[in-house]
Amino acid sequence: MKNIHRILSLAAAISLTLPACNKMLEPTPYGQQTIDASFTDFGGALNATNGLYNQLTGGNLYRGNNSLLFVDYASDDVMATDSKIASSNYNQLDYFELPADNQMSFDLWDGLYRTIYRANVIIERVPSLTLSAGQALNSANQPFKDQFLGEARFMRAFAYFNLVRLFGDVPMHLIPITSPNQVNIPRTPANQVYDQIITDLTEAAALLPGRQSGSGAGNETGRPISGSAKAMLADVYLTLKQYENARNTAQEVITGSGKRLNATYVANFPGRGGIENSPESLFEVQFSNEGRETGTSSQGNGYAFIMGAASETNGGNPSLAAYRPTDNASPDNEPGFTGGLIQEYETGDLRRDVNFQRALAGGGVQRWLTWKHHVVGTGAVGQVNFPIYRMAEMYLIYAEASNELGLLDATGLNYLNQLRRRAFGLPLTTTSMRDISGGLSQAQYRNIIRSERRKELAMENKRWFDLQRYGADYATQVLKVNQRRENFTPEKLLLPIARIELINNPRLEQNPGYAGR
Repeated sequence: MKNIHRILSLAAAISLTLPACNKMLEPTPYGQQTIDASFTDFGGALNATNGLYNQLTGGNLYRGNNSLLFVDYASDDVMATDSKIASSNYNQLDYFELPADNQMSFDLWDGLYRTIYRANVIIERVPSLTLSAGQALNSANQPFKDQFLGEARFMRAFAYFNLVRLFGDVPMHLIPITSPNQVNIPRTPANQVYDQIITDLTEAAALLPGRQSGSGAGNETGRPISGSAKAMLADVYLTLKQYENARNTAQEVITGSGKRLNATYVANFPGRGGIENSPESLFEVQFSNEGRETGTSSQGNGYAFIMGAASETNGGNPSLAAYRPTDNASPDNEPGFTGGLIQEYETGDLRRDVNFQRALAGGGVQRWLTWKHHVVGTGAVGQVNFPIYRMAEMYLIYAEASNELGLLDATGLNYLNQLRRRAFGLPLTTTSMRDISGGLSQAQYRNIIRSERRKELAMENKRWFDLQRYGADYATQVLKVNQRRENFTPEKLLLPIARIELINNPRLEQNPGYAGR
């Protein structure tokens, strides 16, 4: 998948977006004629499909302003900068003072809808495409046309799944926008958006190959596979509290995807010595190492700016180290602050020191900083991928769904204990003193599962969505009571729609709890 970036850098850039495209592809929006010309052969369809991932790596979602990581500042896991700065989007979200005209909400909305537009073009154009015999089949001996359609449906589902969780009801576009009157449509009820997400992921799971060989254009390791679509589908079902579907789909991934747990936790994270697209990986954002090697930031990630120690770049710029784990002992806390992520880890849990380091942050103070996605010493530009789904989450989804159906079953308890054994450096399949025992109540297992999920998936863009799923009462307890975020209200479980979108589309209405129409 790293090669996709090289292909796109060398090939003629094909624009499938509206104007104001990002720097990675440097495309010029030539209009409908260019789209028609693009879908004439395998190379055009491949480049268009590769372009689906551009918003992840070069746009507004995981690189640019790190916008999808931004949402976890609202959770009880992530702290912002060293002091409360009113002009900082990060702090405004951390303290639930986010205005409707903030850039981050716009970037998220814009980046996700650009992905949807590209996916819609592929879904419309690929079925009528005729490919030569030598380019018709992928390495799994399946039609490339099916694979391209599967990738488009997967990424459209990814975009809508994030939109509906971030903003609630959202406009739903299922065909390419070709005229202004198609843009301004009202918000679609969330339940209908979820129905479409499930449809897209079910289709994607059927169309995508079971594995990628890693050899040849279109077969690169890192592309979504059938197990990737099922992993997201299990997440969707869990979000909707369709627990039987969530449990069964997670089990399909566990037993049928060809993926497995890595023997060690650290093996998942290249910044700590692991490998990208490891046997545990189900889907991850593919950052190119060319950005770091050439000294440019156009293809690498920019995590150093929010994760790196202050000594690493910009002469100790205090904007660094702004994506930190919450810590009860931090001098930056509000009086009475409790429930820090650092304190969630038990003594001997190796995950804490894989995820975090004690280092110099702004103001000359030692603090816990995030380093699981950042290679120390690489300066402003890094190369490591960002995990979206890995097998460990399927274990946790199975355990949670099983417990919510009545009581954690033996399979779910075994999955939970395998993760705990790994966390303490023990063999996965050998019982240990770290195992969770049987015979506990549903409420006890619920608390354990939530804690394990918090520790296992820390700083992987999961916690805010978990708080949403756990409900307003739980979120109020951990945010308003434990962490003294006095401005939190249940309405703030959704972000505001950016004011510019409300101006441009008079058929939109603002979410409750935010100023503006």
